[in-house]
Amino acid sequence: MTYRLEDILSRHWLFGSLPERTRSDLISKFSIKKYQMKNYVFHQDDLAERLYVILDGEISVETTSMSGKTTKITHLSKGEIFGEFALIDEGLRSASAIIVRPTTLASLSAQAFHQIMEEQPEFAKSLLCVLVAHIRQSNQQIESLVTLSLLQRTARLLLQLAKTEGDLINITQQQIGERLFASREKVNIKLKKLEQLGAISTGHGKIQIHNTEHLARIVDADDDI
Repeated sequence: MTYRLEDILSRHWLFGSLPERTRSDLISKFSIKKYQMKNYVFHQDDLAERLYVILDGEISVETTSMSGKTTKITHLSKGEIFGEFALIDEGLRSASAIIVRPTTLASLSAQAFHQIMEEQPEFAKSLLCVLVAHIRQSNQQIESLVTLSLLQRTARLLLQLAKTEGDLINITQQQIGERLFASREKVNIKLKKLEQLGAISTGHGKIQIHNTEHLARIVDADDDI
């Protein structure tokens, strides 16, 4: 487990900036715990006290509205780190983390996290840079909700995913809807429209992009096509 944790931390955008000796010393401050399916790592509005590293397994990050509606934000799997941003001010969790399948987590206390921030300027700088990137991404999402139609937002999301996954994207209609704040039914209608336009084709949990230029023209169009 220690070797696996060291490997994950060394390749992570935040902990990878630490000197190797500092990172090795930090590993001894992590606690390891196994979780079963449907257990909560933490609940929305819990006080943020630790960050987590997924050594094995899968986690769903979800929010619950005042009316009780649950929205899935993302899925996290082996090698990913979560819960670090809330430790900056030790505020409340903005979402819940739920175990999807048996999972092993390594966790670090807020105290140890703050100590590293104070002692390692590059660590703090990396954290600030990614925070700024998240704010910019949030601003883009807000802008697109206001200025773009659902068809345009769907095309834009597919173009963004294609940059990292290529022309064959593994994503369900439900997952697209969660990312675009739209129902699966409405997303299905827009995907069919993009198919009719010859930009994509869809399968079971997969989308094949045939024409990125066409998708880009849809995003830039003054009106919904």
